[in-house]
Amino acid sequence: MAASRTASRASRDITNVMQRLQDEQEIVQKRTFTKWINSHLAKRKPPMVVDDLFEDMKDGVKLLALLEVLSGQKLPCEQGRRMKRIHAVANIGTALKFLEGRKSMYRGSPIKLVNINSTDIADGRPSIVLGLMWTIILYFQIEELTSNLPQLQSLSSSTSSVDSMVSSETASPPSKRKVATKIQGNAKKTLLKWVQCTTSKQMGIEIKDFGRSWRSGVAFHSVIHAIRPELVDLEKVKGRSNRENLEEAFTIAETELGIPRLLDPEDVDVDKPDEKSIMTYVAQFLKQYPDIHSTGADAQENDREDRLILKEVKVWIEQFERDLTRAQMTESNLQDKYQSFKHFRVQYEMKRKQTEHLLQPLHRDGKLSLDQALVKQSWDRVSSRLFDWHIQLDKSLPAPLGTIGAWLYRAEVALREEITIQQVHEETANTIQRKREQHKDLLQNTDAHKRAFHEIYRTRSVNGIPVPPDQLEDMAERFHFVSSTSELHLMKMEFLELKYRLLSLLVLAESKLKSWIIKYGRRDSVELLLQNYISFIENSKFFEQYEVTYQILKQTAEMYVKADGSVEEAENVMKFMNETTAQWRNLSVEVRSVRSMLEEVIANWDRYGNTVASLQAWLEDAEKMLNQSEHAKKDFFRNLPHWIQQHTAMNDAGNFLIETCDEVVSRDLKQQLLLLNGRWRELFMEVKQYARADELDRMKKEYTDCIATLSDFATEAHRKLSEPLEVSLINVKLLIQDLEDIEQRVPVMDAQYKMITKTAHLVSKECAQEEANEMFATMSGLKEQLTKVKDCYSPLLYESQQLLIPLEELEKQMTAFYDSLGKINEILAVLEHEAQSSALFKQKHQELLACQESCKKAMVHIEKGSHGVQKSVTLSNVLKHFDQTKLQRQVADVHVAFQNMVKKTGDWKKHVETNSRLMKKFEESRAELEKVLRIAQEGLEEKGDPEDLLRRHTEFFSQLDQRVLNAFLKACDELTDILPEQEQQGLQEAVRKLHKQWKDLQGEAPYHLLHLKIEVEKKRFLASVEECRAELGRETKLVAQEGSEKIIKEHRIFFSDKGPHHLCEKRLQLIEELCLKLPVRDPVRNTPETCHVTLKELRAAIDSTYAKLMEDPDKWKDYTSRISEFSAWISAKETQLKGIKNEVIDTANHGEVKRAVEEIRNGVTKKGETLSWLKSRLKILTEVSSENEAQKQGDELAKLSSSFKALGTLLSEVEKMLSTFGDCVQYKEIVKSSLEELITGSKEVQEQAEKILDTENLFEAQQLLLHHQVTLRKWERFETNKETVVRYLFQTGSSHERFLSFSSLESLSSELEQTKEFSKRTKGIAVQAENLVKEASEIPLGPKNKQLLQQQATSIKEQVKKLEDTLEEEYVLDKS
Repeated sequence: MAASRTASRASRDITNVMQRLQDEQEIVQKRTFTKWINSHLAKRKPPMVVDDLFEDMKDGVKLLALLEVLSGQKLPCEQGRRMKRIHAVANIGTALKFLEGRKSMYRGSPIKLVNINSTDIADGRPSIVLGLMWTIILYFQIEELTSNLPQLQSLSSSTSSVDSMVSSETASPPSKRKVATKIQGNAKKTLLKWVQCTTSKQMGIEIKDFGRSWRSGVAFHSVIHAIRPELVDLEKVKGRSNRENLEEAFTIAETELGIPRLLDPEDVDVDKPDEKSIMTYVAQFLKQYPDIHSTGADAQENDREDRLILKEVKVWIEQFERDLTRAQMTESNLQDKYQSFKHFRVQYEMKRKQTEHLLQPLHRDGKLSLDQALVKQSWDRVSSRLFDWHIQLDKSLPAPLGTIGAWLYRAEVALREEITIQQVHEETANTIQRKREQHKDLLQNTDAHKRAFHEIYRTRSVNGIPVPPDQLEDMAERFHFVSSTSELHLMKMEFLELKYRLLSLLVLAESKLKSWIIKYGRRDSVELLLQNYISFIENSKFFEQYEVTYQILKQTAEMYVKADGSVEEAENVMKFMNETTAQWRNLSVEVRSVRSMLEEVIANWDRYGNTVASLQAWLEDAEKMLNQSEHAKKDFFRNLPHWIQQHTAMNDAGNFLIETCDEVVSRDLKQQLLLLNGRWRELFMEVKQYARADELDRMKKEYTDCIATLSDFATEAHRKLSEPLEVSLINVKLLIQDLEDIEQRVPVMDAQYKMITKTAHLVSKECAQEEANEMFATMSGLKEQLTKVKDCYSPLLYESQQLLIPLEELEKQMTAFYDSLGKINEILAVLEHEAQSSALFKQKHQELLACQESCKKAMVHIEKGSHGVQKSVTLSNVLKHFDQTKLQRQVADVHVAFQNMVKKTGDWKKHVETNSRLMKKFEESRAELEKVLRIAQEGLEEKGDPEDLLRRHTEFFSQLDQRVLNAFLKACDELTDILPEQEQQGLQEAVRKLHKQWKDLQGEAPYHLLHLKIEVEKKRFLASVEECRAELGRETKLVAQEGSEKIIKEHRIFFSDKGPHHLCEKRLQLIEELCLKLPVRDPVRNTPETCHVTLKELRAAIDSTYAKLMEDPDKWKDYTSRISEFSAWISAKETQLKGIKNEVIDTANHGEVKRAVEEIRNGVTKKGETLSWLKSRLKILTEVSSENEAQKQGDELAKLSSSFKALGTLLSEVEKMLSTFGDCVQYKEIVKSSLEELITGSKEVQEQAEKILDTENLFEAQQLLLHHQVTLRKWERFETNKETVVRYLFQTGSSHERFLSFSSLESLSSELEQTKEFSKRTKGIAVQAENLVKEASEIPLGPKNKQLLQQQATSIKEQVKKLEDTLEEEYVLDKS
């Protein structure tokens, strides 16, 4: 647990550090990009300034202004004080569409903005805004400037830098929002190369990247020095601190070169400076560089070096291919072939990294050069040949290993297969799904192949044929790779499939959103958009579909991360899920708001159309009324306020539509509104005085209604505040409700009074003075009444609320008192009716005591509460009208009831105390007896493990005590004396019942224990039987896999005299003895019969299984296969030897015939090993087979051995014949050679004789002669030893063929002894053969003769070694 907490804490620390670094980079990027944008917006007329990058880009206005400055083109822009989100999204959409229409400087294809959405920019998402700004900087500054460096562009790869940066930086899902790594090509690489070329002349300056290489500030000074050498002293620069260098470099660049200061020293002097910020700043120096073509010579030199390296690699590949072809064509065993393959694979892997690096495209269009294409063609050919050879080596292994090797290769290809990401996410998901199904079908056979391979790996051979160890180890490693990664691979494929399914839904929603948040047209087109929205979102349940996909993806991601175990992969997956969630959260809000927006547009179209039509008709009528009488005009224009509202509604709807519709529709609406508003303005100026006629009537009616309402309220409130009230809980509650209602209505009445006061003042201005005075007098009287109500209700409400608390408590206590009193009467009635029933008595007595105590407590509280209420009412000035008579009467009634209850319960208690003691004693003894009987009965009925039950029940029944029954009977007799007759009969019946249960228990217990013993033994018997059946089932199941031979041995051991089978018979005997003790009619007595049947069936199954194992022909399968193959080989070779013996041999075909015979001789040696294996195998199989089968196979093997012996004899005859013919041919050659040597030798002898004769003294002549005599003696000794070894080889070959055959099984042991004897003698001959090789090298002969002797000695040594190995292997096989 501690380790998991530590790992979790470490993971959180890593995440926090990464988040902090990302936040720091975002801050630096935001500051740098803001300065860069402001440097360009300053050129605009009028200029603009960006203060907060994330906020200022939300409406898209400054974004479009920036693009206009950079591109020199005019872009449409929505502006104004009443801008809504839809206008901001439209502006941003215009900017993104403009960028997507531009073409990359490098690839020439449009710039791709992957997962940069208008809504994300409008929401101000930092990572998306920074990604968009970086795309603009990369395209409009870095690519544009670096594209003027044609000599450096060959360093770029085929992918556009803008595309690579967008796909890696700004993509929310699927790409990860990290610093891009694919920008190594194109603009970044070109810019870096330019910096390296310009600073290469400076001493000791090395720039490897756009990160730490710039931290010291020296790199900035070196670039400035390359542009204006007089501005920088590099020697001083190297001695200053980083901050000083950076500050001076930025200052010089700004003041002397006019380069805006985008960076601050603290942005660069950090552990990991931001690459994008530095690239943005450094790219500005390209404008000031005097000669951007000065790097051309270096680039040409690099091109020459690249071509030279490519030619060298091509030569190496071609030589490698020739060597590989020769190695494949070479005839050798499987071990040597695999060793050769490993050698070539190591060379291939060592060269692969360099070759793949050289094959990176150098041209802007992504095409390879001619040299690269040739190298790629050769490399692909070699790769294919090497992989085909590997597959061939695996397939050439003996079955089933060859099949396993082919499957293993397909599984490796599947696990290493790269997933091709399509431009359309749905296609990618479908592709992954198909791949996953294919891989799943392929990998489902992993366990089966693995089991087969492990068996082969354990034995290191297939059907006795050894497998090259290196190849086997290599396959084991590959198997480990496949088995350990297959499950994770399938989980990853499932995760990726769901990931791209989710992304396809996101992209689909984004595309639909873009089509819905456009500038709208007429109502019909908006209606179509709404129908499209409903069909797509609601009818197809798009949100539910997305949620289901997301939840499945979430579960799959959790399982994949848990199985993968990689912290980095977990962070990537979780970041993808979080970013997808955030993107969907914003996108779903936008999509959900589309319907309301479309419905609002349609509603405004409807409102606009209705108001325009009605207003036009009314205007026509109103213009005609202007010529009528004053009374007619006043009557007609009474509803002018309504048309004012209509006019306002028309303008609101029209202005909304003008803002949300396209340019054509907006222009038509503006013209229509302009005409209508002109007509309205002219008319309104003439009739506006008629607008208040209805208003005055309405105010008068409103005044009258309010006066009536206020008067009613004041009258009713005064009545409730002053009328008498009897003190009770209900009356006080009703009064409080009335007062609270008054309290709530008073503010309303005040508000109405103020409102009507204003209305009265307005009306008084337009009515007679007398009417106005009457109105003010009425209002003055109302004000006095309302003031009186406000002064009275508040104290009364407070006092009533205070009085309510003791009244509620008093009411509660009275209720509790009468409830308890009622229960006491009920209890006494029951007890008097039931006399002294023991069961009911105890319960009711306890209830009676509790109720008496409750009555006493309630009585005390009632007295205390009533005094408190009376005191409160008496002392209060506000509650003078409260009457307490009813309350006092209720308290008196409570006192009377309490006194009656005390008297009645006291009389009853005296009667009860007499017999409570005897009742208690009876109940205790009865409970004890019933407990014992219950436990015993539960024991008799209990089910469970028989052994456990037998142990516990034996202990329990041995401890039963008669005293429990005696105590119960005594207590019953004592209680009977005091009970009435009607209860005595019931008591005696209960006693008889319990006594009978006791007797029955004592009779059932012994047989119950005997049943448990029988069940225990039966369980053990059946367990032994089941163990035997399980063994028989296992043998039947495994006989096909492991062979009957091994199963027979295991069967004999398991079913021996001490096995479970004999244990069953002993247990059955014990069961029979126990059953004899049971009653005759007890069904358990039949248990031995069932067990006998079971044991009989088991014996039959054992005999049947053993017979099937003995008769199983599978154990003879390999043996018969080999013996058939051996017999066919003998027949074929016998036929071949007879043909050789009968055909005419001459010097032309002698060599071919000799090779054929030697090949047969080698085959005879190898088949001798097979015959030895057959003999040893027959001996083993005889023990696990029937006598008839063993005798039959023995006779067949004896016959085959005789045939093999005859073949050896025939082979010896043919070899002797060929040897004779060969000797003749050899003698001819020897004679010819001897004549030539004689001629040569005569010359040499003559020279040696002359040398001897020409010596200066006799001693030298004797020494020379002695030297020649010694050489001759060594040569003679060599020939003698050679003849001895050759003679032994010939004799041994004949003897070996003789003892390889046998006539019966009894001759096997004698043949083993002969093999051992031959092996010992052969070791001595091997020593002589070794000495022959040494002697041949030591004899001082001429070159030709010495070479001949050495060849003979070596050939003899190899034959002896081969014979020695054959005998050793045969001895080992025979012994096993």
